[in-house]
Amino acid sequence: MSFKTFWKESIVGFIVKRILLAIAIIVSLVWITLIVLDHYTHHGESVTVPDLQGLYVEEAQNLLENYELYTQVIDSVYVKDKALGTIVEQIPPANSSVKKNRSIYLILNKRQVKMIPFPDLNDVSFRQADALIKSLGLRVSGVVYRPSEFKDLVIDVSYFGQRIEPGTRLPEGAAVVLVVGSGVGEEISAVPGLIGKTFNDAKNEAIASSFIIGAVNYDVTPVGNEGEYMIYRQIPAAGEKWPDGTRIDIWLTKDKYLIEESINNQVEEEEFF
Repeated sequence: MSFKTFWKESIVGFIVKRILLAIAIIVSLVWITLIVLDHYTHHGESVTVPDLQGLYVEEAQNLLENYELYTQVIDSVYVKDKALGTIVEQIPPANSSVKKNRSIYLILNKRQVKMIPFPDLNDVSFRQADALIKSLGLRVSGVVYRPSEFKDLVIDVSYFGQRIEPGTRLPEGAAVVLVVGSGVGEEISAVPGLIGKTFNDAKNEAIASSFIIGAVNYDVTPVGNEGEYMIYRQIPAAGEKWPDGTRIDIWLTKDKYLIEESINNQVEEEEFF
């Protein structure tokens, strides 16, 4: 059988022709696919990524247009020493080589400072207080030791020289000063008179007089603004001599008559002595 007859009339020739045709089609498809991918991925075309840190997103977008690149914000953090809303990190980093038309991923400094409610640290050890403050994104900038029956426990907290209450909102990264007990002092001082004062005023005066507030009691369960309650009883009593750092237990009420009666009794005692 001649090759011509084999190629045109035999079944084997028919099958071989179909196989060769299929191979030709596959090769053509692969070749076309590679050309398309090469064009789509810009094979061999790369640009150097500029440094975007410190820029705002809008500025970065305008800059990257010249490189045929795009921006995509993926996260935000708070960095104290960076301008709010600016870029603090980019992926890939500056001076990397990338293909055109790809995205540069950005991490921004938050546009607003996060405000953190300050925890209640009264009677918490210095170590625990320091760890808790750091875990919240705040800092301890200093420690002041004052006489106290309970050594190394936090007595008070101040921020820019002002005493702060638990729940006060501070900006993330803010630094506070802890007032920590150093043990009962050797000096003997007169107990200050706290009757008729609010809790905050009493605490400030106690600390200024080298004492601390101990147990806090109410004649009834507090309802509403606790700043409306005033002290009507204290132990030890005003004028008594005690070592620095001694606790003063206090009782508070909103009953004006009870407060007035306690003040009058205190005045009578002072006049008697």
